[in-house]
Amino acid sequence: MVTSRTNYSLLIIIAIVFSIDNNIDTDGDGYFDVDEIKMGTDPNDAFSVIYNGFWPYNSNKDTIYNPGFGECPKANGCECESSNSCPENSKCSQLNMGKFCTPKEGSRIPRFVGVDQFGDNFDLYDLANSNKPILIEIGTGWPQACKDFSAWRSYVSDNAINQKWWKSKFNGIRDLIDNGEVHWVHIMHLDQDKVPASSETINEWYWNYPHDNVIMLADPEALMKKWIRPTGYPCLILVDQNMDLKIHALRGIEDAIDETYRILGKYK
Repeated sequence: MVTSRTNYSLLIIIAIVFSIDNNIDTDGDGYFDVDEIKMGTDPNDAFSVIYNGFWPYNSNKDTIYNPGFGECPKANGCECESSNSCPENSKCSQLNMGKFCTPKEGSRIPRFVGVDQFGDNFDLYDLANSNKPILIEIGTGWPQACKDFSAWRSYVSDNAINQKWWKSKFNGIRDLIDNGEVHWVHIMHLDQDKVPASSETINEWYWNYPHDNVIMLADPEALMKKWIRPTGYPCLILVDQNMDLKIHALRGIEDAIDETYRILGKYK
């Protein structure tokens, strides 16, 4: 007797045989049939998708080396006496509240999965090998700078450009987001009441500051915040398509934006 599980396996094999060479996307939703079958969505229904935000999907992400977040006393975000007490490709940095391990440029970003603004669990490694710079914004719901920057990015308000921290060269980054020339991921670990972020936090932020090309993720355990160890918000880092850290920052957005412009040959 052929079970439903057997039928499902046969469907995957058939899809691989007939789709892998031609990269068939029958319903035109941006996801290959073989990937939809693997993830349990319908390759014949454009409304049945892997991600409701139509984010990229990388079928080879499981082959990418993932260093994980680690555990104290020897992990990024942990207190340290010297770099010898930090993990490989990390250093002991003097921050506001003491010395902590922070990642060096070239470090592999851990495989973070967070709920997005549409309620899907998005895997950061789905952005790998897309030949685009990946900008990861770490923020919370209460700083006015975070609100102003998100409002500017989403064409809700231009208050950001009147702030002391704003520089005119930042203007070009919105065009890169709009045109899909970069991946922009906004990760929040606290809401406006300084409570761990939830799917509701991210959904509300999305409705206040909507943008179709910005992936918004909740990080209630502050995994990415601890790994990066920012001292101010918003904090922007740059990651390459191999998921390796190109620009690490403790606060601000300037360094990551400058390097993005350099990589893309923009706004010099």
